[in-house]
Amino acid sequence: MKTSKRNKLLGLALTGSFGLLGATNAFSAAGVAISNTATLGYDVGGTTQTVIESAAGAGNSTPGAGNGTATVFIEDRVINFTVTREAFATPVPGSTQQAVPFLVDNTGNGTHGFLLAGIHNLGALDPAGSGNSDIFTPTTIETYVDANNNGILDPAEIVATGAYIETLAPADAPVRVFVVADIPLDSRVPNPLVNGDVAVVSLVAHPAETVVGGGSTTGIAADAIVIDDNGNFSPGGTFTNGTEVVADASASAVTVADDPASMQTVFNDTATTDAVTGATIDANGAVDVNQNAQQSAYSSYTIATAALTVSKDVSPTGALWDPINNAVSPKSIPGAYVTYTVAITNTGAANADLTTLTDALAAALDLDPDFVTSAGPGNPTGVAGQSFRLTHSNGTVNFCTGDVADADADGCSYSGGAGGSISVDINAVMAGAPNATLANGESLTIEFNVIVQ
Repeated sequence: MKTSKRNKLLGLALTGSFGLLGATNAFSAAGVAISNTATLGYDVGGTTQTVIESAAGAGNSTPGAGNGTATVFIEDRVINFTVTREAFATPVPGSTQQAVPFLVDNTGNGTHGFLLAGIHNLGALDPAGSGNSDIFTPTTIETYVDANNNGILDPAEIVATGAYIETLAPADAPVRVFVVADIPLDSRVPNPLVNGDVAVVSLVAHPAETVVGGGSTTGIAADAIVIDDNGNFSPGGTFTNGTEVVADASASAVTVADDPASMQTVFNDTATTDAVTGATIDANGAVDVNQNAQQSAYSSYTIATAALTVSKDVSPTGALWDPINNAVSPKSIPGAYVTYTVAITNTGAANADLTTLTDALAAALDLDPDFVTSAGPGNPTGVAGQSFRLTHSNGTVNFCTGDVADADADGCSYSGGAGGSISVDINAVMAGAPNATLANGESLTIEFNVIVQ
């Protein structure tokens, strides 16, 4: 980069930081012709003479109003912009089109568009501060612009066209961009995703000439590129995900001089560091550098799902009743009744809507159709024919029958005979939420008796 270029841009490239110029400065527009004329007043023999206006260059000026030539140069274009994350996402396994928002802001002095890409940052540390690293791979990563600026990924914004910001002026408000991905069920098949599993993604933005009507773009014009301070050519053509692209490999590009009569371009995007992880933001495994015409920011998906435990236990006191001892120290002999309890508990970060429990009994067991008490046959806990008792930790209790093929449509059935199969539609029996739903710390039990064969 030539010294004259640095001087014109007030030391911009020397620092590699746009902040030196002042974040609140209102810059003139790139391409503006800047004209200045000096005016000299003087006396001769005590008499005031006509002022002299300066002429361009080193020539002499002669008296006379308006006889000078204004000094004019074109303000060059500085490309500077920021990408910042707005939020994180806490999806559940198997969810689709999960969006994390970012803001793209043009802090330079020229109007242009941006090409965009969403990137999965394999193995990166979670910028949400959990201390966990990326462990699963989101799929179908895409980017969409929040066209109506409502903070929500609307169906109308999910389109098949390429990801871009058509045009963004320095005076415009930052544009919200969503990185959108589908969340798998498993992290490393067949291991299911669990609470706290993290996938780190970033939004990469690359400046481009205004994208008109969604058409193609060639990026910043190659003939406007100025060599950066790292000895690399700033990319002026292809959009890449982390590697610099030579826009003009000719020797003349290295020594390009400032041309006061034309608008030239200087890149001043800086390598940024994530405030939480301390990591240098990268696009695709390559460390970001100053003035490579790319900016990115991290965000993450952190799984927030239910964590259910299911246990099945026989009554700790053993048999409920037997045909010899009845309720007095009964034993698990043929004809005895034994109580099973299936307990379901949620210790996760999301509610679980329970659906169906199935249980295949051992060949030595048959279902007690009446869920009898310790008084034995003919003494149902509820009413005759009710085989199952469902109890939610919120106090709700419901019964259902064990008829074949759920003939009475109450949600429960038993295939019949020793070694049969149980099916309990928890949602139907408990009439949906909230009694068929387990929030964090809630539980539900399903109790039934079996008859020893």
